[in-house]
Amino acid sequence: MADRRIGILGGVFDPVHFGHLSVAVLARESFGLDEVLFVPSGTPPHKSAVTATPGDRLNMLKIALDGVDGCSVWEGEVRRDGYSYTIDTLNELGGIYGVEKFYFIIGTDNLTEIHKWRSAAEVIGRVTLCVARRPGHEIIRTEALASADIREFPGPQWGASSTMIRDYMKDGHSCKFLLPGAVWNYIKEKGLYGCQRK
Repeated sequence: MADRRIGILGGVFDPVHFGHLSVAVLARESFGLDEVLFVPSGTPPHKSAVTATPGDRLNMLKIALDGVDGCSVWEGEVRRDGYSYTIDTLNELGGIYGVEKFYFIIGTDNLTEIHKWRSAAEVIGRVTLCVARRPGHEIIRTEALASADIREFPGPQWGASSTMIRDYMKDGHSCKFLLPGAVWNYIKEKGLYGCQRK
């Protein structure tokens, strides 16, 4: 069990979209991962506002991953009281999977933020950083990342983001082909992000 290659893709997923799904599958294929765990944040310390409730974000993730091989949702951060810190997640998942080093999937746009995380040096030492390029962002090895095991892989380089999708929905635009159809239907049924209920 200890030699399993487990990827972690954390995020707010507000909402989950095809960019998230494609990054997970590309990482799994690029690094020969046995599984990619989607880890939705409960109360993320570095995000000023989260629109959908933890329950809705979790439901949308489960809907999106239905039938996607090698990908699953881990609910630990959503169930955790208080802020969600990556170091706590690594400790908890390490105990569950018996894995010392995880494959941490991240975009180039978030790479330079790691030094702000709690116990950043310990986090960096316990993961292989699997970095997907994002439009307009290059891999910058800052001083904080000097000892990091950084491996690049081909990520989807279109500019879709959860923020953009929320803005589109708020303005009444369809996001039908930006996220899975079942997630789009869930959003409409629940009236999330300013969408009119069905």
